[in-house]
Amino acid sequence: MNMPMDLLAQCAALLADADIKATVQSLMIGNVGGNNRIYRLETTAGTFVVKQYFRHEGDTRDRLAAEFAFLSYASQAAPGMVPVPLALDASSGLALHEFIEGDQYKAGQITLAQVDHAARFFAALNNPAVRRNAATLPTASEACFSITDHLKLIAARLDRLRSIDVADDEDRTAQALIDKIYTFWLVLRDHLITAYIRSGADPTAHLEPAQRCVSPSDFGFHNALAQPNGVPRFLDFEYAGWDDPAKMTGDFFAQLAVPVPGNLFDRFVQKTIAILPRPEELLERARLLRPLYQLKWCCIALNVFLPVSLARRKFANPSLDENNLKQVQLAKAETLFQSVQRINDGIH
Repeated sequence: MNMPMDLLAQCAALLADADIKATVQSLMIGNVGGNNRIYRLETTAGTFVVKQYFRHEGDTRDRLAAEFAFLSYASQAAPGMVPVPLALDASSGLALHEFIEGDQYKAGQITLAQVDHAARFFAALNNPAVRRNAATLPTASEACFSITDHLKLIAARLDRLRSIDVADDEDRTAQALIDKIYTFWLVLRDHLITAYIRSGADPTAHLEPAQRCVSPSDFGFHNALAQPNGVPRFLDFEYAGWDDPAKMTGDFFAQLAVPVPGNLFDRFVQKTIAILPRPEELLERARLLRPLYQLKWCCIALNVFLPVSLARRKFANPSLDENNLKQVQLAKAETLFQSVQRINDGIH
């Protein structure tokens, strides 16, 4: 595939901004992502990654700035665990990153060893000795700091999905599933509020700053590469920032593409939350909110029925088969919804 000359020139400018004296040899489309375009840049100084970020008037988050800021912090707080950010061009929506040699993880490959590596990464990001350097990071995408915030987040996602246009069989199937999810959500919401009030806590109270975390967001092994030594290197932080640790753990155990074994939930939560003040409170909060975040990921699976989300997918992969994608995401949402009901039965 021939690359536009202006893109090649922009890559050369990024190298110069990073003070890398090199000549561009080739630029190739890399692995297809869900949101952005990834290019493999070959130069006389080695291989780099160029990332082109999706932009849309309906998507207000500055993904490039958020990820570059997070990587700048994480490459210092957790060296060797993330790619080093090298340069960015806000006008063109491009960033230059270190190239990571590794293989993508697949469903069924995640073991205790990988989960412990993920816990160590989170602990490094939130080490009290370095957290002060993260003070200028933004809040994470959809950050929540009270139980009420968490509930509003899920309600907003469901409201968007309940307004989808129904034009074909996939849309009708999605609408029926969304209706089932919404009915279940109403019950789950009431159970959660009741349980929280019975514990003597205020659902509207905000988590104190010391108990908040620097969150990778969208954190999981779908956004990691297994290096030749078997150690994971974590990627993709455009949603990252300050957040509730219970949201981080809920998301981590609800990822669709490369699921983490659910029986490791308590171990992972204890290892990550132990470094924060009053960890026993946060552990209970994480357990209580876990089914809520399983439900959130049911909604995320169905986002392909929303125009902005589908446009982002097509930006990342112009040859996308829209109908096949919808069928795949419907199956994922149905499987996850069944899992939510089992988890909720175990809690209540």
